Amino acid sequence: RTLYQPSQRGTVCNRLLVAEMNNDSPRLTWGCASGEVLDIKRWFVGVIMPDVRTPGGRHERCTSLDKVDALMTPPRSMSAVNDLFKKNTLELNASYLKLDDGPRRSVSSRWFGPLEAHSVRTCVSSLAATALGAGALALPYAFSLTGIGLGLATMVFAGLVSALSLQILMVGARYTDMQSYAAVLELAVGSSWASFVLDLVLVVNGFGALICILIFEGDFIPSIMANPPAAFGIEGFPLPRDYAIMGAALAVWPLTLSSNIAALRYVSLLVPVVLLTTVVLVVWDAPGLHTALREAGGRIAWWDFEPRRWLQALAIMVNAFANHMNAIPCVNQLSNPSIARIVKATVYGNALVFVLLSILGVAGYMSWGAATQGDFLLNYPDGRPEIWVCRVMLALLVYLVFPCACFPTARSGAQLVLSAFGKGGHEVKPAAHAVSATVLVIVGTCAARNLTNVASVLGFLGGLLAASLMFWFPAVIYRLLLWRTQPRSFRGGVLFFLVLIASLCWASVAIKFV
Repeated sequence: RTLYQPSQRGTVCNRLLVAEMNNDSPRLTWGCASGEVLDIKRWFVGVIMPDVRTPGGRHERCTSLDKVDALMTPPRSMSAVNDLFKKNTLELNASYLKLDDGPRRSVSSRWFGPLEAHSVRTCVSSLAATALGAGALALPYAFSLTGIGLGLATMVFAGLVSALSLQILMVGARYTDMQSYAAVLELAVGSSWASFVLDLVLVVNGFGALICILIFEGDFIPSIMANPPAAFGIEGFPLPRDYAIMGAALAVWPLTLSSNIAALRYVSLLVPVVLLTTVVLVVWDAPGLHTALREAGGRIAWWDFEPRRWLQALAIMVNAFANHMNAIPCVNQLSNPSIARIVKATVYGNALVFVLLSILGVAGYMSWGAATQGDFLLNYPDGRPEIWVCRVMLALLVYLVFPCACFPTARSGAQLVLSAFGKGGHEVKPAAHAVSATVLVIVGTCAARNLTNVASVLGFLGGLLAASLMFWFPAVIYRLLLWRTQPRSFRGGVLFFLVLIASLCWASVAIKFV
């Protein structure tokens, strides 16, 4: 049975995924039909689709599947996990064999209909909102380190590998009925120490992201209050940076208390809308500022490769796609989580991040050239109405991102506390989540008041911690849990690119000490 109908558009030869229903499970083969247009979603489906029919596909974690892992919490029989993985693979994909199966809904209903808690659109908006945070403001600076062409190529590379690692996490968790990132890593490794390390890294990384958000609020809000445009007829007043940070933290605190990520779906939907407004304003000003830059002798580089600078830019760009901490809560909320729907959510989410941040990065860099600062809005002079509105929009943006970034951090923090009291593996109750989120808000506020260099914080997060969450841990899960079920033609390449980009990100941190 053909999984995808060939498109009649284009001349690019594309591989067709064909599934034959045989012995109640799909067998995957690959063909090449002329006249195909490359569809990145179909390619990802072919790369990540488990094949549970082949002899190799009957085992997930090397040779340990028939053992009971006593170090896990609670101990689990891996043969039972294998049976569960096969059962879920068959059931969840049997009802959704095609990306475009069944009658197609109208564009208006798919884009603007009610936002259901278990829809692909909610998953896309949650993933995008998690990524579109404080790191967006450092993208123009990253492009100033690489030039436009090399910067865009690096963004594409980071976005594609990031989408693939998202799919690995989602399939590994949802198809084994794991409820958290830490649980699926523990399942792959076979030790409760794996979940402890994962939760620790996630808490530190998430805490750093929250600090960055509050640092940006400390930059934006005083400038907004002190310098409203004269055309608005508003009298400005000085606001201390510390008061701005504490006020923003107090205002966002109620949004951090929910233990259900679907409750944030309308908040997350506003994030790309607000960022789009900022992008429009930056692009509107870019031609005039670029002309002034050229007249002053500045230049824009197309391809500026210097290893140290490129590694620094790579870490910032990788951090721009850092939404993996919410991957498993999102997929567990997704209805009918077939491979096709998981791929659709991850590709659309990362594509949205790529488009918005690439336009913002290029426009910001073309406006200021080599003088672009880590927070590129600091380049703009006060008193310009559009820049004042831009600062308002970005202050609102990071405000909306804060609860999305806080959600997985608070959950992992609560799990660490439970593990310390010998209750590892227990579900995090809503009250425990709320307490954990409150502690993060308070401690993050204190830290943000004493830090100002956000570019260095983002470089550290993207280079070391985000790289671990986005690539190193998914590589472990892929090799130890999913390897035997993956297509032989692709699995070596998938693992290579995961390890490559993770190693480059770690090198971006190590090179600072050389």
